[in-house]
Amino acid sequence: MKVYIHYVEPAATSLHQTLKITLPRKWEDGPIKNLLETFVKNYNDKHPENELEIDGIRLETEMLEYLSPSEIVKERINDRADLYIKLGARANQSSTARDLTAGGLANTGIDELDIVRVCKHFGCQKKFTLRTNFDGECRYHSKPPVFHETAKYWSCCPHKKVWDFDSFVQIPGCCTGRHSDQKPIGNQYLGGNELRGNTASQAKLKTVDEFNAEQNGTAEKPLDLLKRALVTVGCSASDFDKARAELNKRFPDNEKEVMAEFATEFSFGLHNVIGTTGGTGPPPVLPTS
Repeated sequence: MKVYIHYVEPAATSLHQTLKITLPRKWEDGPIKNLLETFVKNYNDKHPENELEIDGIRLETEMLEYLSPSEIVKERINDRADLYIKLGARANQSSTARDLTAGGLANTGIDELDIVRVCKHFGCQKKFTLRTNFDGECRYHSKPPVFHETAKYWSCCPHKKVWDFDSFVQIPGCCTGRHSDQKPIGNQYLGGNELRGNTASQAKLKTVDEFNAEQNGTAEKPLDLLKRALVTVGCSASDFDKARAELNKRFPDNEKEVMAEFATEFSFGLHNVIGTTGGTGPPPVLPTS
């Protein structure tokens, strides 16, 4: 698993930095704090004139979602994700905000309809209240975003690809409805692993033997091909059918023997042609029975 951590907060571009981190397997099951500490150490070694304090920064996704240092990496971050260092630790929730839970509403005197919520629909992230949440208020995307290499797009709108984040957030949603504070089920982002997984899940290329096995019983039979070739060069189709019917009587349910008889007769004819045009070699001796 790889992640890209960007720090572009300072006005001076010389102080910007992007760090690509290849995570050890055990880090995927570890806290996000490991990523923060790794970036801070690397950055401070390169920019001693602008050192970062781990308690004074926070980590966010491309969708501006806060990543808590205590959260598990693989539960919040996808492979090849772009993450951003922001100045300022996340402000602690106010006592009012902490009390606005199903069990604490009665003690706040605030109507549940007036609680400010954040829409979790893909591509929205706007604030709303239930009191003002009407049909058509939310414009969003129906499927998660894809961040693959430098391309950025919504998986529901793959034809609208961009390469910078500012353009990405400007892509209008393809759905309208009401805001929701319920997080969508499934992956919140798609990256290289998911895309490669989709490709791998598609039907694999068939081998020649597999293809021929599927065609068994539906492909044109050798004697049918032979008839078509003979008719093409001017032979009589009815004569071929009569000869084939006669051989089928002699060798019932034995296509191989019928084909062998045809081969013998045609070989004899070919030798006759060779003999009359200066060819060598006697014609084959045919059985008299």
